[in-house]
Amino acid sequence: LFTAAKVTHLGMLPQGQPEREARVVQMVNQHDEEDFGGCTNIGECAAVCPKGIPLDTISQLNRDLLGSLSGGTAE
Repeated sequence: LFTAAKVTHLGMLPQGQPEREARVVQMVNQHDEEDFGGCTNIGECAAVCPKGIPLDTISQLNRDLLGSLSGGTAE
């Protein structure tokens, strides 16, 4: 749960950079395996999130994931 918040938090730390791309892919794959809904940019999940994870954090997760899948972090 709260995959977007964890991925974004770890991605901001200097020591988290070496495995940043692999981490986001692995965490989203595990998220999907556990049957949690996807983090989209529509905003529904942010509106009902019990922890108040903002939409910009979810957007960062999606940018990191797309960047990892295309061979480099999308900024």
